[in-house]
Amino acid sequence: MLDNGTVAVKKLCNMLDMDEKKFSEEIRCLMKATHKNVVRFLRYCSDRQGEMVNCEGKLVLADVRQRLLCFEYLPKGSLDKHITDVSCGLEWRKRYQIINGICDGLYYLHQNHIVHLDLKPANILLDDTMLPKIADFGLSRCFDEKQSRAITSKRDLAGRQGYLAPEFYTRRQITFKLDIYSLGMIIIEILIGDRGYADIDNV
Repeated sequence: MLDNGTVAVKKLCNMLDMDEKKFSEEIRCLMKATHKNVVRFLRYCSDRQGEMVNCEGKLVLADVRQRLLCFEYLPKGSLDKHITDVSCGLEWRKRYQIINGICDGLYYLHQNHIVHLDLKPANILLDDTMLPKIADFGLSRCFDEKQSRAITSKRDLAGRQGYLAPEFYTRRQITFKLDIYSLGMIIIEILIGDRGYADIDNV
């Protein structure tokens, strides 16, 4: 809570493998993305302090790093909490508006050469009016204007299974098409209320 309202703070894990380059890339993508269907990034904090910690029964001086990202607060939470089957929950018009908003946000990201790489209902947040906003840019990549794909290492998996295009596992190429596949899976889930591959007749 701040004097002028509520904000959401994401505290990144204090892990050695979360290097400065990855953190900087996430900040760079967040600062480029300003759209009504993308969560609004406010500020960040990166601080390192010496602290005495217990290591195998001995007190040692260690560098403790804190990284915080501040965003607008979205009171309705994530989309996955609102997905139900067709017989209850959101009315069709609202489902359409949510799908349309996600499409608009993703189109904006791709026009600005940002590949999200982790699109799923848990990373779509909703405001008071159920306006969807794409969030969590921890795996995102910002391409140069003339760049349309990148090769990634075998250990650098992106996204969550079920939402990540199967061809990523064989080709290891990061392209905008990966987000489009994830979007399709999200649309099916919103329409039928179930995750995963569904009978197209139900859709």
